[in-house]
Amino acid sequence: MATASAHRPLLPLLLLVAASTMAAAQTVQPASTGRAGATAAWTLKTKGAIRWQQVTPAGALLVSTDAALSGLDIDRGVVTWEKPELGGLPADSVRMVEGSLLMEAARPGLLLVFDPVTGAVVFDSRSLALTQVVTRRVLPQSGTLLVHGRRASGPPVVALYDLTTGAQRWASESLFQQSGPKRGGLGGLMQGLARAVSEATALEVLQAGPDMIVVHTLLGLRGVDARTGAVRWSATLPTARAGNPARHVRLYPSLDKPDRVYVSFDDRLMAYALADGRALWAKPPTIEGWVHDIVQHPNGIIMLPESPPPSEATGNVRIVNGVVQTGLNVARYDDGTPIAAKPLRMRGTVTDALIAGGAAVLAVDAESRTFVNVLDVATATLRLHKDVKIKGQLAYAELTPAGLLYMSRPDAATNAEVNVIDLATGEPKFKDAIESGKPLGSGDYNAARYALHYALEGTTLYVFASHDHRLYAVDRQAGTFRALGGEIKLQGGEDPTDMEIRASGLILFSPQNLVVVARDGQVKQQAYYPAPQLPGLLRALYRINAVRAGLYGAAASAYGDAFAQASRQATDSNARRITGQLATAYAQGGAQRTGYSREAAALAAKRFRASLSVPGSVFMLTRAPEGNGNVLLQIDKDSAQPRARVDLGKEREPVYAVDDVAGMLFLQTAPGTLVGYRL
Repeated sequence: MATASAHRPLLPLLLLVAASTMAAAQTVQPASTGRAGATAAWTLKTKGAIRWQQVTPAGALLVSTDAALSGLDIDRGVVTWEKPELGGLPADSVRMVEGSLLMEAARPGLLLVFDPVTGAVVFDSRSLALTQVVTRRVLPQSGTLLVHGRRASGPPVVALYDLTTGAQRWASESLFQQSGPKRGGLGGLMQGLARAVSEATALEVLQAGPDMIVVHTLLGLRGVDARTGAVRWSATLPTARAGNPARHVRLYPSLDKPDRVYVSFDDRLMAYALADGRALWAKPPTIEGWVHDIVQHPNGIIMLPESPPPSEATGNVRIVNGVVQTGLNVARYDDGTPIAAKPLRMRGTVTDALIAGGAAVLAVDAESRTFVNVLDVATATLRLHKDVKIKGQLAYAELTPAGLLYMSRPDAATNAEVNVIDLATGEPKFKDAIESGKPLGSGDYNAARYALHYALEGTTLYVFASHDHRLYAVDRQAGTFRALGGEIKLQGGEDPTDMEIRASGLILFSPQNLVVVARDGQVKQQAYYPAPQLPGLLRALYRINAVRAGLYGAAASAYGDAFAQASRQATDSNARRITGQLATAYAQGGAQRTGYSREAAALAAKRFRASLSVPGSVFMLTRAPEGNGNVLLQIDKDSAQPRARVDLGKEREPVYAVDDVAGMLFLQTAPGTLVGYRL
C-alpha cells in the first residue's frame, strides 16, 4: 500500500540547551568508579527472538518478533497487547504519527494506526477498502484522526475517527466534487484533470475550533462540519489568473481572532470567516515570490517570501545569479491592506523572522549565502540601509543595547560566527569575531566539528568554539566578549555536540566525552570512554532525542497550533516561559482534551512533566575494560562519574533500547529473554 502524509511542518519547542568542553583533566575509567551494574527490575520471556524494540513518546515499549508486535508496560515488564498481523515488520515500518502520541504500522495492503499504550486500533485501512492512504492527520481539538484515501474503484473517501474508541464518526465521498458549474470541451477536460490530481494529493488540513475543519484541495477551500462531515461552505481562492488552481497553499489559525482562518497561496494571503467561508478582505495582499510562511506579529502579519523557479516567478521578476529576488510585506489584520506601498526588496528567500519586541530579525538566504536585516513591523521598513552578509546560517538573534547580536551555524562552505551589528552603521562591532572552524571541503564537512555551541545565563552568552577549543563569554548588554581559561580538548578526536548550563558549571558533551567547566573556563571534571568497535551499537542511543522531540511535538499539538507557532517564534529570552505555560496546560488536562485513551493521556502527561526537567545524566556506550564485550554507562553530568552500568554482552549488535525520561534500559540478554533495568 502506498502512503503519503500531508505537508505539516513539525514546530519544535525551543528548549534551551547549551554545549560542552574538555581539557587536561583526570580521565575517568568505567572500571574504577560507579556501581558494578544496574538492578534488573523485571525479566520477560517473549515468543521468539526479538528483532527490534523501541520506546514510544507515550512511554510504551514496542517489541517486535516474528510472531507479533507487542506493547509492554515498562514499569511492570508485562505484555499489555499483541498484534500477530504485525509480526516480523522492519523497524522503519512502525513509526509515530506526526504531532500525536499514536503509532502507525504499514505492510502491503494494510495501514494500522493504533494507541501504543493500550494497543487499541484507531484506524484500519481495510475498513474502507483503501488501496492508498494519501492523508492522515490527528486533530487534537476534537480528539479525532482524519484520513483521506483512494479505493480500487469509485470516488476517494475522507473519514474521521475517534481517537479514544476508534469508532468512525463519519465518512464522506463529496469533498472532491466540483463545487462550480461543469464545463464542456477543454474546460471540462481541465476540470476532470484537476479533480484526479486533487484526489491523489495530500490535503492541507486545519482544525479551527471544535466544530470546524478547514480543508484545501486543488478544487478549492472547504469548510467541513467536524461532527457530520458535511461541507458547510466552499470558497475559491482568488488567484492571479482565473481558472488556474492555487499552488503552495498553507492554512494558518488566527492567534487572536477566533472567527477566521488565514490562507496563503502563490504570492498572496487571504482571510476567511470560519462560519460561512466569506472572504474578510476585499482583495489579498501580495508579495514578490511565493508565500511560504507568515508570522502573526502584534503590529501586523509578516508575509515571508520564497524564491520560486525563474519560470514560475510572478510580478516584476528580478534574477541575480540565478536567484529570483523577492519582496516582503506586512498586512493589516482588519482589512488585509499592505502597510508598505510596495514590497520590500529582498535578495532571495526569507527563511525566518524572529520576533524581537516591535521588530523582527529577518534571515535571508540568497546565492548560498545568508543576509540579515531588522524589520520595523508597524511601518514595514528596514532599519539597516542594506542587508548585512553573515557567515553561515542564522541560528540565534536578539536586539540588545549594543545592536543586533547574532550567532550562526556553519554550512558546507562557510564557517559560523558570533558578532554584533551596529544598527546605526550596519557594521559588525567585533573585528575578530568568535568563529567556528572552516570545512576543508564539501566532502570533509562535519556539522558537529564546526558548530558553535552556546548557553544563556543572565546577561552572559557562553559560546564554545571547536575551531580553537576555547570557551567565550559575550556580554549581551555591552556587546563585548572575552575568552575564558585555556584550550579545552576532547579525547578520541571528538568535538562537542551539545552544551548545557548547570549549577556545577558548563557541561560539554560528545558521544564518548563529558567535561564539566567552571564559569571561569577552568576544567573541573572530565570523562572519556572509548567508542565500541561497531558503530551500529550506537543506534539505540541516538533514538533518545527522537523520543523527547516526539513527546514535545505531541504536547504542542495537544495544546494547539497557536502555542506551536508561539514557541517556534520565541526568542531565547522567553522560550522557557512558553515551555512552562505549555507544561502547565498539559498537566491540567491538555492530553485528556486530545481524546486519547485515559491510560495514554495519564502516562503522557506524567512523562511530559518529567521531560521538561533536564536529565542529570547522559548515556555512553563503551568497551568493557575487562575485554568482555560492551557496557552502557549512565554518566552523572555534575561529577562526570558513572551512576550505573549495564553489561550488554558480546553480541555484535545487542538488542537494547534506552528511555532517559523513565530512566530505564531494556536489553535482550538471550534469545526470547528481555530484561528491564532501572537506572
